[in-house]
Amino acid sequence: MELVVHSYCLKGARQEPLLPPVTVAPTSSTLTVAELIRLTVAEQIAALSVQHWLEQVSVREVLDRQYLSERDIRQQASEGAIVMPQASAAPELDVGVECERALKGFETRAFRVLHNGVMLQNLDDIIELSPPSTLAFIRLMPLIGG
Repeated sequence: MELVVHSYCLKGARQEPLLPPVTVAPTSSTLTVAELIRLTVAEQIAALSVQHWLEQVSVREVLDRQYLSERDIRQQASEGAIVMPQASAAPELDVGVECERALKGFETRAFRVLHNGVMLQNLDDIIELSPPSTLAFIRLMPLIGG
């Protein structure tokens, strides 16, 4: 079963998407809040890594096409081929470390997890999944001045 997890940020009365929705595929129809957080964080990192890498590569290609100098072209031609520089790889994120940060964030109430509109309280809470389960991570932002 695949489920979509939405992440939002509550700023006063406004609700804004925080991260793109991700699809998780639990291996069981029940899982704990901690397991859901781990699955979700891993998918978010994968999605964001691909998105940002593609953006970086796209920007690099445009800039390289636009600003490859005549000197660079002549030098590369003398070496046998004119090639565009390759974008460097994005720094690797440690999924385990990020999952632990998210688990601590849940425990300190930096964000909440809702399943079918019900706020889950503990990492050990059991979630019974069945279509159409709705899952949301809600980031709470304090109001300025209190």
